[in-house]
Amino acid sequence: MKKETKKSVYARYGIEYQTGKIKSERYGFVNEMLIDGNAKIGKGCYHFSTLPTNQAFTIQVNGQDYSVKGTCVCNCVGCYATKGNYRFQSVKNALGIRTLLIREELDFVERAIMAQIEADHVEAVRIHAAGDFDSREYLEMWIRIVKAFSNVTFWTYTKVKEYEAAFDQFDNANIVKSVIPGMGFNFGHCEYIMNAYEKLTGENKTVHVCKCGIDKNQHCTSCKGCSVNEYVLFIEHSTEYKAEKDDKFAALKALIEAQKSMKA
Repeated sequence: MKKETKKSVYARYGIEYQTGKIKSERYGFVNEMLIDGNAKIGKGCYHFSTLPTNQAFTIQVNGQDYSVKGTCVCNCVGCYATKGNYRFQSVKNALGIRTLLIREELDFVERAIMAQIEADHVEAVRIHAAGDFDSREYLEMWIRIVKAFSNVTFWTYTKVKEYEAAFDQFDNANIVKSVIPGMGFNFGHCEYIMNAYEKLTGENKTVHVCKCGIDKNQHCTSCKGCSVNEYVLFIEHSTEYKAEKDDKFAALKALIEAQKSMKA
């Protein structure tokens, strides 16, 4: 039997494909929806991201300017998705077109993601390296995708309380709670992370502190922390705050290294 090409897989989903590009009805050819890894996530773990914060961004799509509001419910101080590589216009453009598409061509996005999972034999998807669920319809799209690909592992994060349990019915998907009751968000300086860990474990919550805060070689591809835990805590990483210079860093590093291994 002749091997099916990537172009033919997309065609079965009603989408025109041309070497890494797919044709949107409204915006013409755009990049594929899922991106294979980055410096922190690692190759082999695909991700889908949208614009962060609740602020408006100016983006360019095929030479045209658009003003697009982010998908988050707030504008978090210390948000990593507004720093580093996320500051570059090319990255904002990539996140911006996906944000436009989930609001204007959601069916296209759904078919495109499903086609790419099948064509690229995707095994793991991090939903939102940046951004959040900004509508019930968009969340329900992901529920359908998770249900359709029970052999693929999905995980994501949300600050929207009403969405926190949306994946509970699935064994292959997890939503990490980004808000710690009585404290705040699930990222911060070393002392904050230690206090949050103590609070959550004291309440018998499943919690994991991400090792990427102490190990630059740690990637999502070698960890199950976000795919199985109710809460995942992240050390803030930014140009303004250097965790390794914090006097609480050694204690937090010891706590992280003592965690039960979450290797895949």
